[in-house]
Amino acid sequence: MVDLYKNLEQRIVSWAGGNEDIQAMYLMGSRARADKPFDEFSDLDIVIYSTNPDYYFETNDWLLNIGEVWTSFMYRTAGGDPEKLVLFDEGLQVDFLFCPNAELERLAAGRQVPQGFKRGVKLLLDKTGKGEKLLPKTAVPDLPPPITEAAFQQVVNQYGFACLYVAKQILRGELWVAGERDHACKQLLLQMLEWHAKAIHGPNYDTWHAGKFIAEWADAAVIADLKQAFGGFDQLASWKALNVSFELFSRLSLETAQVHHYDYPHSLYGNIKAWLQARQLVKNK
Repeated sequence: MVDLYKNLEQRIVSWAGGNEDIQAMYLMGSRARADKPFDEFSDLDIVIYSTNPDYYFETNDWLLNIGEVWTSFMYRTAGGDPEKLVLFDEGLQVDFLFCPNAELERLAAGRQVPQGFKRGVKLLLDKTGKGEKLLPKTAVPDLPPPITEAAFQQVVNQYGFACLYVAKQILRGELWVAGERDHACKQLLLQMLEWHAKAIHGPNYDTWHAGKFIAEWADAAVIADLKQAFGGFDQLASWKALNVSFELFSRLSLETAQVHHYDYPHSLYGNIKAWLQARQLVKNK
């Protein structure tokens, strides 16, 4: 089978090689790592160091030298860096991150590895002779800072507040609003999932990021609950999912607090549970 992404990668390398302002280019993400290898749906994450990076963000003509373009637009990475997302023919996606060449020089001088390179990266093009200095010796990401009690209390209290807000919107029948706010609840739940996994398995336990490979690093009981924690655009389904999510968060946060010997807001979660149960009885009469 023809590897369309490999052909596209080669076209990008060829295009970059003919542009004097492009000094180095890297492939990162799933297609560059050995652990958790890519599949047919994995896109290309390309990091390019250029003496004129703004040009590539501000124009689109250069894309036509690579292939047929379905669409392209500006976006920002999780770290806030600007990137250009592109869909080429056949639905092939490329995320282009352009950085000033001065940044490459600075990193190479200090032999600093960009955070995004630490799970795996490939050097595709190097006109500077310094590109290899940005490559990690091993594909091991930096560990996140240890959980603090202040951060734990912030997440626990914020989840309780947001959960009750979502519950009110569901009972009102405002399912779109409920779904939007439930996304924020799920982000807090994910944070607690990660903290709980590290509390149980040790601080070096790898929970990846953004929920990736969660079925592999989360406990089986957690996954069983998560299967029921997402409701559709339906009042009763959303209500049931909210209650499952609340019970899951309550259990994980309490166990995490116990491992770290942190204070736990028992009264807050007791009050919210009673509030939900009372409205649930009304709803199911």
